[in-house]
Amino acid sequence: MDILRRLYEHPFLRFAAVGAVATGINYATYTLLVLQFEELIPEAAYVGAFCVSIVCNFLLSSYFTFGVRPTWTRAGKFLAAHLINLVNELILLRLWLWLGVPKLFAPPCVFLVAFPVNYFLVRFALRGRRTMPE
Repeated sequence: MDILRRLYEHPFLRFAAVGAVATGINYATYTLLVLQFEELIPEAAYVGAFCVSIVCNFLLSSYFTFGVRPTWTRAGKFLAAHLINLVNELILLRLWLWLGVPKLFAPPCVFLVAFPVNYFLVRFALRGRRTMPE
């Protein structure tokens, strides 16, 4: 039980759990959009999926990952961090597509590369410069 408590208390692992939920929502929405609207460009589907998953991600990141109360100020910083990450992800998406990865499989490749960058951006947005217990 001690190991489970220690894992739960580690902010990066909580971030990973929340990220998995948000990524699942994001990917499910992206897939639905791509399959439903064949003419929709992958980047548009990706932005649409981002919009759907961001609210859930903000609330879970605030309460569960970083233990802070959601505020409009934090929401703005969180969105700014995610918009930076979204640009990064769109560039990565285009790169994976250019490399020949099928459009339904490119987002998981993007998520793997963008995940660590996103952690630090979101941590800073929600917690500021304050160090976190590891």
